[in-house]
Amino acid sequence: MKNLKIMSLLLGGLLSLGGLTSCGKDEAEVLTAKSATAEYVVNLNQELLNVADVTIYYIDSNGQQAQETVTSSKWTKTVSLTKLPVDAGFSVQPRLKGEPTQEAYTIEADGKMTITVLDQHAATLGNPYKGNKLEAKGQLGPNFLGQFMTRIGTRVAEAKAIAADGTIATTTINWGGNDDDKDPNRDIEVNSEGATGTTRSK
Repeated sequence: MKNLKIMSLLLGGLLSLGGLTSCGKDEAEVLTAKSATAEYVVNLNQELLNVADVTIYYIDSNGQQAQETVTSSKWTKTVSLTKLPVDAGFSVQPRLKGEPTQEAYTIEADGKMTITVLDQHAATLGNPYKGNKLEAKGQLGPNFLGQFMTRIGTRVAEAKAIAADGTIATTTINWGGNDDDKDPNRDIEVNSEGATGTTRSK
């Protein structure tokens, strides 16, 4: 009888311990997207900077469009986007400074955007979006520079929408700048596939 009581107490203790273990075990935490970081990188060659004023439009940390005039060959910006959903992106827009004075120009511009989505612990959620390198370049006669500047504005630009769940999709941002049909950069006809000399394209 005494043995039965001891066994009963031991069994009860084990059951209680098992119950405490079960109740104390944390359920798997659900990770959710809370913010994002966007890194913009733009490279420009010196000849482009010599012949054009270059403005970079981008989405800043407030989710608003901002702009900077660039005077050096490399421009980088990292912004923390703390409210989702939000757009991210950049656009390079050069404008001719004046009448070209050289017989030929070598123009190069490229850019890239990387987006990292962060969870509630500020840890990376999923895989970062690593955009492809976007570029525009050509060996150009002076008659081609104007529209080639506009081409840079379309070739070296990217925009992405970051949803509340952290997914990333292509979107469109109206950057303004030289999108205006009256922009003087649009007044010069151009063979925009890196033409040389002064050959015109109708």
